[in-house]
Amino acid sequence: MNKAVGAGVAAAILLIAAAQARGGNGIAAAPSDEASPRTAPDWSAWRRPLGPRDKAPPRTAAAVGAAAEDAAAPELDVVDAHWMALTMWGEARDEGEEGMRAVGHVIDNRRRAGMHGAYVTDTVGEAFQFSCWNPGDPNRAAMLNVDSLPAGGEDARMWRLARRLAGEILSGRSRDPTGGAHFYHTASVSPLWSRGVAPVRRIGGHLFFRAAGRAEPPRARSSETR
Repeated sequence: MNKAVGAGVAAAILLIAAAQARGGNGIAAAPSDEASPRTAPDWSAWRRPLGPRDKAPPRTAAAVGAAAEDAAAPELDVVDAHWMALTMWGEARDEGEEGMRAVGHVIDNRRRAGMHGAYVTDTVGEAFQFSCWNPGDPNRAAMLNVDSLPAGGEDARMWRLARRLAGEILSGRSRDPTGGAHFYHTASVSPLWSRGVAPVRRIGGHLFFRAAGRAEPPRARSSETR
């Protein structure tokens, strides 16, 4: 994924903010004696994970409220955080906080290792690495419509939780429960790459591995369909 587009949007946001600081006569407002608080990035700016990044989707009242509820830390890359949260939600929302946190750390471990891209967007966007993004997987359709979830439902609650967890993981405020795992799959399956390899952790319904037991095919899966 091209981070240059995201950087361009960030620059545009700064320009808009600067324009808004000017009065109706076009003169910049006088600086305050007090330091201005840093404004947290708006999660809703990148609610949809796929498609052009230079056009944010229209905001709904529910989205505005959710953004205020769990706004990211100022230094957080909200594009990466959004993709991580979506993938955690798609892969493990039925596993609760522990399961989603574990999936998030696998994503982060891969990103840090640099073998699956330098950014979360690269890591989770790689074909067939996370089954929730596979064409035809029912979780993919659910993720692309995550903003349409009934506000009081369990899936909506898990989505809000996933966004909080993504912020914690990417800002270094979460402890990795997977033991440094780069791979996982559901306990009900036995893919070739994990045969003969002891998992380092079992968390909920997933088994976690630091490495594959054989040379991993170029498009091997890190997880199986839920």
